[in-house]
This record gives sequence, structure tokens and C-alpha cells, in this order.
Amino acid sequence: MSSEIKINVVGLVYNQNVAGTYGLVLAEESGNRRFSVMIGEPEAQSIALHMNKKKSPRPLTHDLILTLLSVFGTKLEKVVIYDMVNDIFYAELHLKKGETSMVVDSRTSDAIALAVRAECGIFIKENIMDIVSVEIDSSELEKYAKDHVSEVVKPEELTSEELEMLSLEDLEELLNMAVNEEKYELAVNLRDTIQRKKKA
Repeated sequence: MSSEIKINVVGLVYNQNVAGTYGLVLAEESGNRRFSVMIGEPEAQSIALHMNKKKSPRPLTHDLILTLLSVFGTKLEKVVIYDMVNDIFYAELHLKKGETSMVVDSRTSDAIALAVRAECGIFIKENIMDIVSVEIDSSELEKYAKDHVSEVVKPEELTSEELEMLSLEDLEELLNMAVNEEKYELAVNLRDTIQRKKKA
């Protein structure tokens, strides 16, 4: 059985090639290797908000999931990226309720969004890390983390095409946030996008 390597989130980088997607950059905790996972804008927004210690006025989906786990006395102990097929990463949530341990399959982006909120460990199987990672100089890694960890995904910078790619649930969450933060131009764009999607 392949051992697990602990990894940390070091940044989010906008993907210029595929609209509405971001590269989530992950680095091993005790080493110089790093790799990236392509994730959608809603998950990137969720991770970025927490990394920058900002809260949505209403609970986002990942906040809600953790609240539900807590209500039912279940703790998220760790997240493990355990496989990769056709460049798609597969992750699982390791949960514990009392003496009972459970493993639940999850999208990698959702698993990491939950992990950063639960402040639990994020791991990757060593055999997967060996395939996907690149090794960089430690000083470069520190500079990269400094340059990217504070990046915030800003909804107001999204194009109308990128907004169209979001789900109705995520659009409505962003609309509530925009209204509460008095970002009225963004709110109008979001409202119009929601109306178009509902008519489609």
C-alpha cells in the first residue's frame, strides 16, 4: 500500500486557457515538490475566501456541509487524494463519529475546500505524487507561496461568459454577497445571469 504525503495549499492561479477555472497549487509539507489541480470558480472562490480569512454573509455550501457534520457529531479527520485517472484526481474524506470511521468519495476541489475549513490534514498517495509533482528550489517555493497565497478570486472580475458557467445556487450565493457588500453593479450582472439561466 502506498504511503501518504502531507500537502498544503500554497495558491490559486487563474487558468487563461479554460474560462472559469483555476489551478489550485499544492506543495508537500516536508519537501520541495508541488503540483496543481484544475478546479472550478465556485470552489476556488470558496477556498480563497477562507484562505484570506473572509466570511460570506450566508454560509457557502462547504460551510453548510461542515456544520451538518458537526450537528451529527462527525469530524473530518483528513482528506486523501488517492488516485488519478485521465488527469482527473480522486479524493476521499476520512470521517469519524465516536469509534466509527468512515470514508466518503469526493471531488478533490470540494474535499480541499472542506479541509481548509476543518483545519485537518490534506494528503496524497506517494505513488500519485511521484507522477504529478515537479521539484523546485525551496527559495522559489517560498516566493511562489508569498506571491499567490493572498490571491482572492474576485467575482466582479468575471466576464459574463464565466458567470454563465456557474450554477444557479452559486450565482444566488454570490448575489447575496454582492448585495450585502453593496457591490450593486456586480449584483445587477448576477441577477441578469440568474434570470437568463432560469429562462433557458
